[in-house]
Amino acid sequence: MVDAATVLKKSAKQVSCNLDNEVAILDLDAACYFGLNEVGAFIWQLLEEPRSVQGICDSVVEEFSVDEATCRADIVRFLSSLQQAGLVEGQA
Repeated sequence: MVDAATVLKKSAKQVSCNLDNEVAILDLDAACYFGLNEVGAFIWQLLEEPRSVQGICDSVVEEFSVDEATCRADIVRFLSSLQQAGLVEGQA
């Protein structure tokens, strides 16, 4: 379960590339592609290093026009879906 204290990073079982302001990700296990929009690409870049959900939310609120409560809810949902797809993994 992903919450504000959860620390995540990119999984080693994927490769990704930047396409203008977007990102394409290939899940190496499932051979499926995922596409991220500008905000998703910004979050994906932050996950280069392990980060807490709260830290990610703070960065997104600084960069984009969104209130913190909406941001946190959207990021938890987004990161949960990336985790379920095996694209990000939790840190101990």
